[in-house]
Amino acid sequence: MGVVSLKIGSRFYKFSCNDGQDAHMRELAENLDKRAESLTKSLGVMQEGQLLAMICLLLAEEKHNLERATNAQLLEQTTEQMAQSIENLALKVGVLAESLEQ
Repeated sequence: MGVVSLKIGSRFYKFSCNDGQDAHMRELAENLDKRAESLTKSLGVMQEGQLLAMICLLLAEEKHNLERATNAQLLEQTTEQMAQSIENLALKVGVLAESLEQ
């Protein structure tokens, strides 16, 4: 188990991580640091807790939007599958009706 020091919003934080995960943790922290820098540029300097809360809100919004997009995509796929199933059933009913007429 290792310890990694990560910079987020011009401050450093130490985290424990499993061996080999430090590069991934650094990548994630770099993303958060860029968001912190962007927020600071657009909103001005703010307290550490407020900055971290703003980053959390942005991430929550992204998660919400991704979930909505995913749900819409799943609904569209399900609708298409149901339409295809109805078409297949209609064809089978047609074939059955023809065979009964003969």
